[in-house]
Amino acid sequence: MNVVEYLFEKSHGLQKDFIVGTQEKIAYPELHEKVQRLALYLVHHVGSRKEVLLLSENNLFFVVAYLAILKSGNTVILTETKISQEELDSIIQRCSLVAVFVQAKLKDKIAHSHITAITDRDVEDILSDSSLEVTDLPSVSEDDIAEIIFTSGSTGPNKGVMLTHKNIRANTESILSYLNLTEQDRMEVVLPFFYCYGLSLLHTHLRIGGSLVLNHSIFLGSVIKEINEFECTGFAGVPSTYQILIHETDFLSKQFSTLRYMTQAGGKLANNYIEQIANAFPQKNFFVMYGATEATARMSYLPPQLLREKLGSIGKGIPGVKLEVVDERGNPIRSGEVGEIVATGDNIMKGYYRDSKGTSQVLRNGRYHTGDLATIDEDGFIYVVGRAKNIIKSAGYRISPYEIEGVIHAVKGVSACA
Repeated sequence: MNVVEYLFEKSHGLQKDFIVGTQEKIAYPELHEKVQRLALYLVHHVGSRKEVLLLSENNLFFVVAYLAILKSGNTVILTETKISQEELDSIIQRCSLVAVFVQAKLKDKIAHSHITAITDRDVEDILSDSSLEVTDLPSVSEDDIAEIIFTSGSTGPNKGVMLTHKNIRANTESILSYLNLTEQDRMEVVLPFFYCYGLSLLHTHLRIGGSLVLNHSIFLGSVIKEINEFECTGFAGVPSTYQILIHETDFLSKQFSTLRYMTQAGGKLANNYIEQIANAFPQKNFFVMYGATEATARMSYLPPQLLREKLGSIGKGIPGVKLEVVDERGNPIRSGEVGEIVATGDNIMKGYYRDSKGTSQVLRNGRYHTGDLATIDEDGFIYVVGRAKNIIKSAGYRISPYEIEGVIHAVKGVSACA
C-alpha cells in the first residue's frame, strides 16, 4: 500500500479541518481531493518512480505537494529551507531530479537550475484545471523509497536518508500507540516538516484523524496564545524550544486547560529543565523521546509517570523497535557499563542515498548503529552519555559532555551551554 493511502485510510472523508489556524485551513475531503488531483498531474507530466525536490516552509502548499509526490509513486527529496546555496547546489547535482516544488519566496534558490519549478501559485492553477485527465495511479511496493531526507553535513557532505513506505507506516503506528492519539487530538506545530520529528506530527495526525495548527510567528512565545486559542491537546519541541519558552516567556506560569501532553526529542534536554516543566504542569504528560532520521523519527520514549524516577533517561524502545546498548563485540552491556545504542525494526532506513560505504558503516548485521554512547540501569532504562566521537577521555576515565552541561545548566542565570 502507498503510504498516502494508509495515512488517509480512515480520515479522508472526515467532515472536519485537518489544518486549523488564522492563516490557512483545510478540511479532510478537500485535502484528499487536492492531493489526488496533483498526483494525477505529476503522473501525466513527470511520470512515476522519479525524484522530486520539495523546498518549502510549513504551509498548505508543503502538505499537498508532499502527499501528492508520494501518492504519484515518486520519491520526495526534503531539505531544510535555510540551507546554504552551496549545499543545495550539491544536493541538486547529486540527485536525478525531474521537478522541484518550491515556495515562491524561495524560488531564487533554484533560479540557476534548469529543472522544472512548480511554485505554490502554480499549484493553484494546476488544481483548478478541469481538463486534468483521471487515470489509475501507479502502485508501489512497501519497500520502494518514499522519501530522501537530507541531514546536516556538519561532518561532511549532507547525507540523504532513504525511507521506504514501510518505514513511515511502521513508525507512525508505533508513535500512535504509545502517545495514545485519537481523532480529538490537535497539535501546535513549530517544528519544520522537512525535519523528521516535525514530519512525524503530520503523519500521525493525518492517520488518526486529528488536526494541526501551523505556527507561523517568528516569536516562539506566540505558541502560548495559540495553544489556548485553538484548544490544542499536544505540543512538540526540541531542547532549545523549551529553553526559550522557559527563559524568554511566562510559559511555566500559564494555564493550558486543553493541553494533554508535550513531547521532547532532537537532543538531550537538561534535567533541570525537565524538572521545571514537571513541577509547573504536574497534570500534563511530558514524553522524553529519542530518535534519528535514519529511524524515520522515533526509537524510544520514557513513560511520563517515570519522569522523576528515571530522570535523564530516554526510556526503552517504542513498540516495534528493539533498542539495545552493546559493547565493541556487539554483546549487550551490563548495568553501569558504557556501550553504543543499536536498533532494529521496520522503521530503520533502507540506507544512505548513493553512499554504500556510509550505509555499511551504520547498518551492520541487521542493526542500525546510532553512534550514541549510553549506559543502562538495573531496570534496563537507557541513559545517553554522548556521541562516540565527542566523549572526553581523561586519565583513563570517559567523561560525558552531557554531565558537564548538566552542571553548568544548574548554575543560576545560565540559559544554555554547549
